[in-house]
Amino acid sequence: MHSKVLGRDIIRGACVLAVAAAFLLAAPSGRAADRVMLKIGDPPPTFSLPDLDGRTVTVPADLRGKAAIVHFWADWCQFCLEEMPALESLYQQYRDKGLVIVAVNVGQSAAAARAYAKRVGISYPVVLDGESRTAKQYGVLGLPRTFFLDRKGLIKYKLLGEASAETLKKLALNTLN
Repeated sequence: MHSKVLGRDIIRGACVLAVAAAFLLAAPSGRAADRVMLKIGDPPPTFSLPDLDGRTVTVPADLRGKAAIVHFWADWCQFCLEEMPALESLYQQYRDKGLVIVAVNVGQSAAAARAYAKRVGISYPVVLDGESRTAKQYGVLGLPRTFFLDRKGLIKYKLLGEASAETLKKLALNTLN
């Protein structure tokens, strides 16, 4: 059991380091002033990205009055593979109560994102951040990265890294209320 947990920690660390390195190499400078530090209660940065059907999704405008989860992911992220079905379950249970999920694919092609969403069985919107600009706006340095937005459009919770299905449900329910 200990070696399995240690192995997961090593994989998690490698994923975080790989994404952080990619963002730092792509950034024009590494100055602290260039890094985004979103806080609880802040409005999220606005973005408009195409979904897998070519429609534009604009956050937070399209989410007004709803509780939302904005989830940053990529198909190489093992923890994303574990979280996304849990998010799908939440979406199916609570979308009629006003829960919206937007999955932001970071740095990959539409074909890769589409294949992954189909394989995992995702029905919530998947948008494409091919140049990773939106991820940078949100200060994403590792995947998965998840933001919970309240009905006023403000950040209520934020998660870096993997969360259990129970944690995701608890935060989603607290965001809905």
